[in-house]
Amino acid sequence: MAPTKPKPPVQVIDSFLTQQDILSALLVWVILEGFSFILLPNFTLISGDNKTLTWILISAPLGILGAIMIGLCSSWLQYCHERLHKTNPQKKLLVALGNVGSWIGLAGIGFPLIIVGLEFWFLIIHGIDI
Repeated sequence: MAPTKPKPPVQVIDSFLTQQDILSALLVWVILEGFSFILLPNFTLISGDNKTLTWILISAPLGILGAIMIGLCSSWLQYCHERLHKTNPQKKLLVALGNVGSWIGLAGIGFPLIIVGLEFWFLIIHGIDI
């Protein structure tokens, strides 16, 4: 039987991957923020005359907290998959909680896209701005 290679310490893996996931999520959020709240209102595709600052003030904490949540949940999921045995009765619950947390973080990062989608929806359906 081939020898199994030792698992690296959890702290080394988790800190690097958490940092990488947080930075990746922040980059995606900044791109969505610029596209949704700066570029589209400047091209008058959506009206953002008096709402842009409000959107940015709401989106900033949601995007930052969402990125942090994605990073933490990804390391949590990695810990669950690598350190908990598949017969552990709590593994499914812990993995489900990690997945739910990741989706919540993704919603925080995608907030600019959600707002722009709602703006387009109301503009198409009702012909009005919200």
